[in-house]
Amino acid sequence: MFDVDTTPTVLLGATGTVRDLVAAVLSLQGVPVTLAADSDAALGAAVDTDAVVVLVSPGPEDWDTARRAARPVVLVSEVHLGADERLAAVLRGADAVVHTDASPVELAEAVAAVRRGETILDPLSARRLAAAARTGHITATAELRLTPREQSILESVERGESVKQTARSLGIAMKTVENLQSRMFRKLGARNRAHAVTIAHRLGLLDPIELPATAQSA
Repeated sequence: MFDVDTTPTVLLGATGTVRDLVAAVLSLQGVPVTLAADSDAALGAAVDTDAVVVLVSPGPEDWDTARRAARPVVLVSEVHLGADERLAAVLRGADAVVHTDASPVELAEAVAAVRRGETILDPLSARRLAAAARTGHITATAELRLTPREQSILESVERGESVKQTARSLGIAMKTVENLQSRMFRKLGARNRAHAVTIAHRLGLLDPIELPATAQSA
């Protein structure tokens, strides 16, 4: 038996039949559902209600909204994801991955589980994630390759530059910097700027930090 009556959810994803169906299924299981009009409304609803975010076949903007909300995430996919794709979803921030052909009970249980702080992983994804954590290397997906512009944004973040400073140095709009930074965060599975730099050093995407001569000789 699972407790769903205090498990509010905010649904994000492409509007249409599939998202409406997921909303109806959760509602029938007693889960309060919010279908936000846009990403800003979804972000506000998720933060204000401590909701679980349910991503239904999401686009990049939906992933970004979920990341900014910093709430538990259930990914509902219309396609059966391979092991690498499931791991990539977890690295992006999904706490559970459910296919649209899952039963209503399975979907509601996934929402309840992530609300309790659990992460639902299949055995293969769990082993790969554990291996990545032990070795410090994540090789599950080509999505971790940064474009030259994303690399420039990453290096600017490492230098501690603000979005405004980055935009000025690269000669691009601040909104473009914000979009590129969000995309770079998603690729790295980073929660914030400091986390992105830490992961990038671990993956060899940034030059090693050189200690001052006095520190090296100490």
